[in-house]
Amino acid sequence: MRLNMNTERDKLEKANLIENGLSVLKDTMKTLETVETTLDSLRETKWDLVSELKKLGHDFTATTEGMDVVLSAPPSMRF
Repeated sequence: MRLNMNTERDKLEKANLIENGLSVLKDTMKTLETVETTLDSLRETKWDLVSELKKLGHDFTATTEGMDVVLSAPPSMRF
C-alpha cells in the first residue's frame, strides 16, 4: 500500500510541476509577444527617422553612431 501512495504522490507532484511549467510558459509567451511588438515599433521608428535624416542631408558615414545605422541597414537602403 505504501508503494501506491508514493506513486500517487509522485503523479500529483509531476502534474503540479507540469501545470506550473505551463503557466510560466504562457506568461513568458505573453511577455515575448509584448516585447516583439514594442521592438517592431521601435525599429519602424528608427528607420523612419533615418529616412528623414537622409532626406535632410545627414551624413551617416561621418560618425561611429551613424556607421552603426549604415551597418544595420537593409540592403535596399543606400548611404
